[in-house]
Amino acid sequence: MTTRIVRVLALLLAAAALAGCGGEPARPTRKLVVIGVDSADWRLWEPMVAAGELPNLQKFMGESAHGRLKTFFPLEKSPLLWASICTGVTPDIHGVAHFVKGAEQEPVRGSAWKAPAIWDILGAAGLSTSVVGMWTTYPARPIDGVMVSDYLPYGHGREAPLANLVYPDSLTAAVVALRVDAADITDAQLTRFIDADRLEEAKSRWPERVEALREIWAADLTYMAVNRMLAAGDRYDLFFVYLRGTDMVSHRFYHYMRPQESREYMDPGEAEVFGQVVRRYYMWADEAMGEVLSWFPADRQVMVLSDHGFYGPRMSGDKGTAEHSEWGVLLVRSPLYQAGATFDHAVLLDACPTMLALIGLPAGGDMQGAVLAEALTPEGEAAVRRLEGSRLPTYMALTPREGPAGEHDAAIDEELRRQLKALGYIN
Repeated sequence: MTTRIVRVLALLLAAAALAGCGGEPARPTRKLVVIGVDSADWRLWEPMVAAGELPNLQKFMGESAHGRLKTFFPLEKSPLLWASICTGVTPDIHGVAHFVKGAEQEPVRGSAWKAPAIWDILGAAGLSTSVVGMWTTYPARPIDGVMVSDYLPYGHGREAPLANLVYPDSLTAAVVALRVDAADITDAQLTRFIDADRLEEAKSRWPERVEALREIWAADLTYMAVNRMLAAGDRYDLFFVYLRGTDMVSHRFYHYMRPQESREYMDPGEAEVFGQVVRRYYMWADEAMGEVLSWFPADRQVMVLSDHGFYGPRMSGDKGTAEHSEWGVLLVRSPLYQAGATFDHAVLLDACPTMLALIGLPAGGDMQGAVLAEALTPEGEAAVRRLEGSRLPTYMALTPREGPAGEHDAAIDEELRRQLKALGYIN
């Protein structure tokens, strides 16, 4: 069956599912904004909200149904978890299992995806997506919309950007022009995370920590700039924003908030200098979230979620996924869900069916999760009942063929490995 026939068939089946009982006309699809905040955890968010430090989140909580999102256990890595969020299937099916592969620890690339992501499903239904910075998306492959790969922050010293960094390629120059180099972040900017009267001490005594903070924030600033550009005109049915820095900052600096629980010896002055970095980074992320929300109409459907929570330092001294928590966050603003209501039974694999339902499409029968069934409005109850009763057998026929090969750059691969080692994800 050709790709075109598969896409047309999927569109017809989706339209039939939306028609409901008795031949009623299909409801119009609704646009959706997704904001992924890697490793966000209510144990950190709730006291910060109570202290008035996250005003945009606090306002959004009043507009959304919200609660905990249970991730996979044993605790897993972000590429695997986000691929599960985006496909609705487990890693043995979607194929993204790690950051790296083989004895040489070669970074895993976009060819690892063996199941269609939500942007593939939407494309089959004639709907478009903007997705920026998602794990394991280099080289960027053709979708109905725009894909800016996770390799954008790397390779600043290259004479030319990596091939297939962006799809469509016609946007590459504009996207690359928005990159923020870590070296361009000024000391004045850094004082939002490190007290101004301690910054020189931090730079002289712990320069690697300060440089890591610059790199992390530069990447998130880059992706925010790209998202800002792409949001103009409100052209996309799914607008997927992903902030990775919250996880990376947590791995690098969380133990300074709880030094008594860390097995690492640290100079007391070091804990004082870096002890507020994570909290202040989340305050910046709250500003970023507020800005994203401002780009769209106030009634736009929005999902905010994390792939896992963050526990912090373990007495065992284990790093990487051992520092994660089993409970992430999920918030949904939509006419289908009661504003201000709470829920407590969502699991990671519910994310994709729920995103599809918010847009107006049924999940696949082989997706193991369900559309979030708590805190529904009467309209939401009817919509979810109709969509869950109209699941397609599978969307696997929409699995993309392997996209462009991209480029292999040894320096970028080493930069990625260095970063992953510093975060405790690989040895």
